[in-house]
Amino acid sequence: MSLSSAKNYALRAERSQDPKEAADLLAKAILELAASIEATDAKVKKINKSS
Repeated sequence: MSLSSAKNYALRAERSQDPKEAADLLAKAILELAASIEATDAKVKKINKSS
């Protein structure tokens, strides 16, 4: 779950010649972004609670 994974999926989708594969890779990129956002949100909430 990282931004770099999301970026890699998006770059692979961009180079893909197969529309189905590209769509699958973009879906994975979106899921990675969502997971990264959730992880960051949890960290921020934890920091805010401890302050």
